[in-house]
Amino acid sequence: MDANERPAEPGSSTPHANTRVGKDEWTRAALAVIAAEGVAGVKVEALARGLGITKGSFYWHFRDRVDLIEAALELWYRLATAEVIERLDRIEDPEQRLWALFGESFGDLVSGPIDAQLLGQVDDPLVGPTVERCTSERLAFLTRTYRALGVPPQQAGARARLVYAAYIGSGYLQRVPVGAAGTACERSAFERELELLLRI
Repeated sequence: MDANERPAEPGSSTPHANTRVGKDEWTRAALAVIAAEGVAGVKVEALARGLGITKGSFYWHFRDRVDLIEAALELWYRLATAEVIERLDRIEDPEQRLWALFGESFGDLVSGPIDAQLLGQVDDPLVGPTVERCTSERLAFLTRTYRALGVPPQQAGARARLVYAAYIGSGYLQRVPVGAAGTACERSAFERELELLLRI
């Protein structure tokens, strides 16, 4: 699923104890690290250096590292699932809603790889519940959209899983550093083939 807002990459600058960095900045920096390295890469001191501050301000906003990771995962749920579904649900025509989803999701080179990263860590007790929550809500959205198009319940659920599997798979390919995700032209061809496969 697409996210309109992106987690900002932490920069590099000289630490200043008095620099004001809010909870949201810490959270987005942690999410950027999770996207690149997984939860194991989230280290408070390293994040503080990247944000150009000392780590003292961290404890104004978070109890500990786990609290920060949970906040980052909650942010990802909001940006990449809850807000996306809320926005798409405003589209009354279910077919337009479905194509809008496809256009956002499969054309996004940021959200897919992050989802793939998190799915690869689903056994982590911090990551697992968020992945389960996102997956459940996304599949439910897809299923009810297909049902609104007149697809029978069992077939609607199957199509939802097929679409989601294709989305996650494309996210994994985007993480492969040898061009497996394809050029922009190849990605467009992939999207057209997917549309043909899922055409009602």
